Amino acid sequence: MSKKYKILIVIFCIGVLICGLGTGIAFMEFSSLTYGGKQMIGKTKMVTENVDVPFEPGEEPYLVWGQWGWEQTEIVTDSKVPEDTVRFQVTYNAEQVAPHAYLNEEAKEFHFTCRWTGDDEDEIGLLMEAKDLVLQNLKERKIISLDRIELEEVVVLVNPENEEDVRLVY
Repeated sequence: MSKKYKILIVIFCIGVLICGLGTGIAFMEFSSLTYGGKQMIGKTKMVTENVDVPFEPGEEPYLVWGQWGWEQTEIVTDSKVPEDTVRFQVTYNAEQVAPHAYLNEEAKEFHFTCRWTGDDEDEIGLLMEAKDLVLQNLKERKIISLDRIELEEVVVLVNPENEEDVRLVY
């Protein structure tokens, strides 16, 4: 074997040793990080509001489509809700979204949506805020989850007289 091949083999072995050493150090650094929890970014102004949608009861029940990852499994009855009305009690971030509910009379379905009202040019600001939070927590040896709250909770309420006229569907 020539001297040139011996030198190349030594360089290769040194490279493998350095890569192994770097991997070990990176693993030790990563395993020493702790979870810092969830942190919110962006402007937050939480508001609870009632969105009422009137309807005319009929033979078949109206459907309320449970979207947005609601955790509600049944419609809540409340005598404070006017008769022949479905009330969406919404807790949302007024800086980001606005709630909107409507009745599709033909399909006999209630729909609840949120319209984006946030500043579209603020996306870069949110990105920079997220970057700063991640770097700050990495300096403290923590990994965090970032979230932006838009919709916190939606509760569907009806008057006890209309309990059989409305059904929640997922």
